[in-house]
Amino acid sequence: MNDQPKNPETERPVTPLRAALNQYRGGFAAIAGFSSLVNILMLVSPVYMLQMYDRVLTSGSGETLAMLTLIAVFLLVCFGFLEWVRQRLMQRIALALGLNMANDVLASAFRSNLASQQQSSTQPVRDLDSIRQFMGSPTIFAFFDIPWTPIFTAVIFIFHPLLGAVATFGALVIFTLGMLAEFRSRLPMRAAAIEGLQSHQLLESSMRNSDALKAMGMFEGLMDRWRGRHRRSAAFQSAAAGRLSALLASTKAFRFSVQVGILGTGAYLVLQGDLTPGMMIAGSIIMGRALQPIEQGITAWRGFVGARQAWRRVNALLEGFGADPDADATDLPRPEGKVEAENLSTVPPGGETPVVRGVNFTLQSGTLTGLIGPSGSGKSSLASVMMGVWPPSEGALRLDGASIDGWSDYLRLKHFGYLPQTVELFEGTVAENISRLQEPEAEAVIAAAQMAGCHDVIMRLPGNYSSPIGAGGRGLSAGQRQRVALARALYDDPAFIVLDEPDSNLDSEGQEALAQVLDTLRERRITTVLITHNIRLLRRVDRIGVMNEGQLVNFGPRDEVLGQFAKPKAQARAGRPAQQPAGPAKPIQVKYTQ
Repeated sequence: MNDQPKNPETERPVTPLRAALNQYRGGFAAIAGFSSLVNILMLVSPVYMLQMYDRVLTSGSGETLAMLTLIAVFLLVCFGFLEWVRQRLMQRIALALGLNMANDVLASAFRSNLASQQQSSTQPVRDLDSIRQFMGSPTIFAFFDIPWTPIFTAVIFIFHPLLGAVATFGALVIFTLGMLAEFRSRLPMRAAAIEGLQSHQLLESSMRNSDALKAMGMFEGLMDRWRGRHRRSAAFQSAAAGRLSALLASTKAFRFSVQVGILGTGAYLVLQGDLTPGMMIAGSIIMGRALQPIEQGITAWRGFVGARQAWRRVNALLEGFGADPDADATDLPRPEGKVEAENLSTVPPGGETPVVRGVNFTLQSGTLTGLIGPSGSGKSSLASVMMGVWPPSEGALRLDGASIDGWSDYLRLKHFGYLPQTVELFEGTVAENISRLQEPEAEAVIAAAQMAGCHDVIMRLPGNYSSPIGAGGRGLSAGQRQRVALARALYDDPAFIVLDEPDSNLDSEGQEALAQVLDTLRERRITTVLITHNIRLLRRVDRIGVMNEGQLVNFGPRDEVLGQFAKPKAQARAGRPAQQPAGPAKPIQVKYTQ
């Protein structure tokens, strides 16, 4: 994003997540203030002990004991309240950040998937949840409390410089162990995260294709691959955990040793008359409090590293795909439906070789155009460009003179219809799937279903339009999914429709209904592109385009194009050598179905 805000001190771009956190600066300032009060109130216990040993026990005053105890209890109640307030405030900030960033992260993940054709888009959302959970956990307050370590050490110096020196030595050693924990665990934890992500993506992909895995006996092979990645992830995690555990055990043992050392040093100073017993006890308690945040930081280091890695991944995603391409799109009126391609070429996301090359055509509004060609000739790739799923790498594709890329998602919802070759329905009701996951409008949903010829099919379902559909269309047959997806493409009377192999899962009844749909589309003057090899459907179109090796090698009136394919067959039946139709150098083999 080129318009990122700048940090006035460093003149470096502020990352998207940091910019989001800046909205809660007031909350973080309040947490820092509450943390200061909490740490000050941490001195209540050592000061109380100091007064007990040096004043109450020496004076034998019960009134002093009662008054000091009441004051200490009151301050400790305040301490508990402030601790609760800062935890609740941090949890609310973490929740608000997660909710406010969820839309941006999910939209960026969606755009990233379109750009790379990956199969899993859930990792960025899980990363955002990891950040939120870490921010909302009590361990994060170790980082607010660590700055108070030198202040507590300075208090111990006030008691006696030798006690302060022991406390300083202990703090430095434990801090060094913390840095060593970062250095020793960074690489294995990063490797574990990468292996774990790949393992999860493999598992997600496998669950979506469990039927095929079962049918072809591929489950064991999948399990072997998943176990390999899972073992590597677990091995890296174990290595990182082992190193952290050793350092944490060393830190605890050393902290206890330092406490023994400071008590021993304090006792020696008491014997020398340079320190009071109360100061000795208070110094030991304060030193424990000074070292506690460092030890807690080491304990929380594993979660911190995971959250930091998630932070970087989310930032990289937002920086690369955070800009909404529809943000500046013009709110165009309903198109008439004229589609023009000028020297159109496209490279699939993540690829290098064009799959559509130098395509030129004009589709007049309200016409039906068939698109044929052998498998792998670029028909579905051209459909993806026509629907704005893939951007052109060269040339242009326009609808009513406006680039397809300029149509916002809102306008696509209203004016575009698409039935992809691979039908995918979503968890929800039949009506919600037809209405494209919008709030279903009963009249529009029923009209789309009737136009698609599947109203009677839906009415035979147990809950008709309220029948639940599982993820991937579970609960419906392949033919029912195809017909519901066709109704979705026709929902709300779109102006431009692309149907990619719409008859692939249909029985004879469904194919007859589809033929009637094509007639209705012509009557309503809806511009339609039909990708099929079904000759019965092709006889209903106005023009036909022939794709071969990514190029549009023939485009013209239906009868003229079909006649060129019928001519070689007729010549072959008559025993004459077939003449190739004008167009591509290589013969095009297209298999028609009746």
